[in-house]
Amino acid sequence: QDATAHIIAACKKYGVKRISVITTVGAGDTMDQAPWTFKLLMKTMMQKIMDDKNAQEALFFDGPGADLDFCILRPGGLKSDPPTGIVTAGMDQEAGAITRADVAAFCLDAVIEPEFQFLKQAVSISSNMGSGFQSVLADKTKSRMAQ
Repeated sequence: QDATAHIIAACKKYGVKRISVITTVGAGDTMDQAPWTFKLLMKTMMQKIMDDKNAQEALFFDGPGADLDFCILRPGGLKSDPPTGIVTAGMDQEAGAITRADVAAFCLDAVIEPEFQFLKQAVSISSNMGSGFQSVLADKTKSRMAQ
């Protein structure tokens, strides 16, 4: 949260209006979306980390970052596989695994897409919902990575 507070201050100093923030599934109101094994870790060994993640998010909802156009991403398990181009996002969706490349593409969309639909929200994102689900990236990840 301390680093994020400095980043918010820098955004304001230099006129940056949009920011994407990565926390984790289990932060905020998403504890029920986490697998039971992760819940156990979050409430024991990772409690300080989770407290920090929640404080980080509060900087945007109730603090100095509230006037920025932000999107808080709460990914499930991060994978190092190649990008899938499939990203589902929502406030109530079940968390699942996602590639780091797909997370990066979503972060990029959050700051450059004029009509980005998840501004001022914290959303769970995943890429394991299968190709039958509508991806919010529409294959941007693969085309960006090829360049």
